Amino acid sequence: MKKHIAIQYIFYGFFVTTLSFLFYACIEPVIVTAVSDDVGVSQSVASEIAISSPTDITMSPEISGLTGGMGDGSATWTVTTNDTSGFNLSLKALTSPALVSGSYNFADYTIAAAVPDFTWNIAGDVSEFGFTVEAETVTDLVSDFLDDGSVCGAGVLDTVNSCWGGFSTSDQTVINRTSQTDLSGEDEVVKFRAESGASRFQEFGEYVATITVTAVTN
Repeated sequence: MKKHIAIQYIFYGFFVTTLSFLFYACIEPVIVTAVSDDVGVSQSVASEIAISSPTDITMSPEISGLTGGMGDGSATWTVTTNDTSGFNLSLKALTSPALVSGSYNFADYTIAAAVPDFTWNIAGDVSEFGFTVEAETVTDLVSDFLDDGSVCGAGVLDTVNSCWGGFSTSDQTVINRTSQTDLSGEDEVVKFRAESGASRFQEFGEYVATITVTAVTN
């Protein structure tokens, strides 16, 4: 009888040991083996662009309607964007001609060739209104407003007070930047000029042009 009980104890002991071993074998990889997993975390940043709003321009000096003269003015638009494709800047006039006073006007500046004139030049018996652009970063200018020191549409220069053109009621792109700005933005200067020739009779009045400047990301 005692021998039989001893055998049972041995059997139970063997069974418990075997069961414990199998249980350990099952959970052991979880206990002693490290596992890893990756998770992706994303955050989108919006493409944004901002443009400043300079005050209205009063060109000066006043032009004589009988003997002619020239008036100049300018405005600076600061464009800021975080878009790595950059931006383009375009101009257009509300009316054609752009500079008007009731039924009277200054004609839009007439260029001599297919690109802006390096030097402003009008005939003595006409009155005209036009513009040029000077960029903070010269390479941002479209090719028509670049010059080689004597001709526009050629070279890599941005000679001051050069490359004059006339307005259109359609957008004319004048700046095309291909990268983002910094936080202070890019200062783009548009210069305006009106002239009445010495033999031109220009009617009295307050002549006004409404020019729309638009900046769009590329």
